[in-house]
Amino acid sequence: MKFIDNLDTGLLPILFTVLLLAFGMSFVAPLIPLIIRDTGASAATIGQIASVYFLSFTLFTPLMGKFVDKLGSKKIILSGLFIYALCVFAMIFANSAWYFYLIRIFQGVGTACLFAPTESAINVLSTPERRSSNMGLYGVVFAVGFALGPGVGTYLFAYNHAVPFIFGTAFSLAGLLVMLRYYIDVPIPIKTTDIRLREFLNILRVPLLAGLCYAVVEASIGSFFSLYLDNLGFKGASLGMAFTVFAVGGIVSPFPAGKAADRFGKLPSLYVLGAILAATTFSFTITANYFIILFLCFSVGVVAGGLYPIALALIGDLIPPQQMGTANSTFSFLYGVGSVAGPVCTGWVARLCGMNYLFYPMTAASLLFVFITIMEAKNSRAPREI
Repeated sequence: MKFIDNLDTGLLPILFTVLLLAFGMSFVAPLIPLIIRDTGASAATIGQIASVYFLSFTLFTPLMGKFVDKLGSKKIILSGLFIYALCVFAMIFANSAWYFYLIRIFQGVGTACLFAPTESAINVLSTPERRSSNMGLYGVVFAVGFALGPGVGTYLFAYNHAVPFIFGTAFSLAGLLVMLRYYIDVPIPIKTTDIRLREFLNILRVPLLAGLCYAVVEASIGSFFSLYLDNLGFKGASLGMAFTVFAVGGIVSPFPAGKAADRFGKLPSLYVLGAILAATTFSFTITANYFIILFLCFSVGVVAGGLYPIALALIGDLIPPQQMGTANSTFSFLYGVGSVAGPVCTGWVARLCGMNYLFYPMTAASLLFVFITIMEAKNSRAPREI
């Protein structure tokens, strides 16, 4: 009860919805490639369908910001939950790879309706002294929900291929009911502004680059780390353990990182995390010891997991409530860009220079982020207002 009492008003329904959504997502996420394969699709087709989903999410995310600023977060989140649930349910009946292209396009739209509006709502509802902590808590809740589902989902899939998708649909709809019944949008006064896009991006350059850096590292590791480990001779359970400790690092870090940022400042926390991320990713290139690699995997998970909520909280300090939707959707858009650009750049480096150079693009992205953040900290003594 003390935990609930300490939450800013209105956050509990959002956090519970995020938990239900993440649990439902994780039920089906590892199973989607399997059911697409069952239609006779090739590995290349499966990869293209995944890319269509991320591209749809990236392209539609900027539109969500304007809708949030005009309509509020609740209506957009409800729409996203319904679209996402409908797409998951439709996968049960899809019998051709072409159907999955269409389903994943709409699913990307649904996902775009979820993340930026949810993060905007948390920023608006949070008091300044708790904003980083609340964003960290949001990260923890999503990570825990996403970690719980795969084991249950794969077990149910072995029993019946349709059952985990029915459960995934049900959890998304349960989140919709929670939001519909218990969440109330905070009225935001309309305030016109003639701020130019260039100035807007300049004000948000640190949190936007944090999201970009986080996405580059996360997507690159997700795309190539298994190949890197296989190149070193680690297979089977050894490979799986590395991904597990990376995920655990991402679970344990967001809330304490947010608390630290509330106490010591968001900019100092961001450039410290960025510096550690650069040092950690570079350290992969100088060791082949499995236990050191496990420690580095955990460390990358911890540091990268801390960047995300602090960057989102910093947006809340820099941008007034009436533009929070646009700001958070821009952040999500940059995250999507990093998720696409990171694996492409890392893949070309690995192809041209060898797998041992896999982590150099991640280190470079981290160092660039650190440099810009330090410059911002030196030039800014107080948050700027629009």
